[in-house]
Amino acid sequence: MSLPTPTLSPSETNYIITSLSHPSNPTRLDARSLIDSRPIEISYGVFPHANGSARVKVGGTEIIAGIKLEVVDSESTSNEKEKKGLESWRCKVEVDVTPQSYPTTQPNTLSSISTYLSSLVSSHFTPSLTPFTIIPNTKFFQPQIHLTVLSSDGNIPSGLIIACRAAFSDLKIPRTKIISWTGENDDHNDTSQQGGQGDLSGIKAAISRGTNKNGKGKGRYIARGGEDWDLDLNRENGSASLDGTEYMSGRENLPVLITLNLVPNSENVFIDATLSEESACPSKLHLFFSNSSSISSSSTQEERELKVCGVRLEGNGQSIDSTRIKTLLEQGSEFAKGLIDQLNSNLPSWY
Repeated sequence: MSLPTPTLSPSETNYIITSLSHPSNPTRLDARSLIDSRPIEISYGVFPHANGSARVKVGGTEIIAGIKLEVVDSESTSNEKEKKGLESWRCKVEVDVTPQSYPTTQPNTLSSISTYLSSLVSSHFTPSLTPFTIIPNTKFFQPQIHLTVLSSDGNIPSGLIIACRAAFSDLKIPRTKIISWTGENDDHNDTSQQGGQGDLSGIKAAISRGTNKNGKGKGRYIARGGEDWDLDLNRENGSASLDGTEYMSGRENLPVLITLNLVPNSENVFIDATLSEESACPSKLHLFFSNSSSISSSSTQEERELKVCGVRLEGNGQSIDSTRIKTLLEQGSEFAKGLIDQLNSNLPSWY
């Protein structure tokens, strides 16, 4: 699906394409080079009651994101559902496109745009998230992210992925512990003798009672297993958090999106297109990249190899010659490395 763009006259379209396709000195209306992005501004923690939130501005494009965590039970899913990523702990995504972002667009079209953008995030960003486990195979924290496009000045998909990444980088996950309890050997007898009014709670792990060497007789405990959980407010694990939360692990490896805009009848490509440039050059290649978790932080720029999380070609039907695919992937990978380093240099912390 193509996002709405302003209608340009033939002369305006020809001027933009001619400037971008110049073989030796391509130019853009805002004087950027083809590989220059507009400044990226990120504000973390914009919603105090959300588990994680962020506001992202890329030029005139502005997006806010908020995450809420819900406790869900694990559902016994079939292998087919697991392959499709339909487990109960999977992140839910909702994108809201405000009317002021596309003032001339009809409400039903805005709804279609929201569905398309939600699909983009669900297909290429959320599969990189690992489950936030409370009790293994039983209970999980399910993230629910809501993104709102406040204004649009081009490059909405890339801005949307940056907003997702920023919100999850700000996500504070409650630390939890599994509560294990045990019952005494004669609990059942006490219950039957007292008309079912025995030890209703069954939580006696914190009360130590003597047992003989063989563990027999009154006072012997029977393990009931880890069947419940509670918040872990103990700071002995070295966390700097004061409220029993911690940042998600692996946030440095979350995906980014590099959109390579294709110039008609030219080998040139450019990134971070404005609305006018998107209107003149509607064909684009979306490349999703993420850091490989096996790469150490000391690895140089040349040593790093990024993982490709997804590829999408969109536009007016313009095709890409198969011989260009490798070159475009290499170009996108280099742009992605710079963007990942830029975003990781300003992650929120407790200090």
